[in-house]
Amino acid sequence: MITENTIRTRFHGEITISAKDILVMDYDILGFSQAKEYVLLPHRADSPFLYLQSVTDPALAFIVIDPLTFDPDYTLPLDELPDLGDPQSWAVLCICTVSRSAQGALEATANLKSPLIINRQTRHGGQFVLSLPYSYRYPLTGEDKSDAGAQPQNR
Repeated sequence: MITENTIRTRFHGEITISAKDILVMDYDILGFSQAKEYVLLPHRADSPFLYLQSVTDPALAFIVIDPLTFDPDYTLPLDELPDLGDPQSWAVLCICTVSRSAQGALEATANLKSPLIINRQTRHGGQFVLSLPYSYRYPLTGEDKSDAGAQPQNR
């Protein structure tokens, strides 16, 4: 078994990772079924964001955030999830998207409806589309969030 490996990353260049740092997505990230192994990397020291970097594809990296960072009431319907071990050992992350509006302003959103759930002990997990009353595009920027959070969405 390889204990250390050098990988190329999208935002951190070439880095050395340990086999114990690898997260295995037994349940696919939607649209990325070919990529199964990832590592979590910091965005910046003062940032709540992380990069979920593919171990095998340097160009594939997702910006993720813990939903509790901005919604302390965020909860998961445990009855909709497979057995991922003790929920107390789960890391829950939401994939973020950053784009520019037609006016040129940066717009950042988080997919609260389909979180990534990873067991921190086993380092296995995946993405799950749940019946949560949240949006796929919850605004993280200065927009009015009153209609984007815990409201049923037609998506």
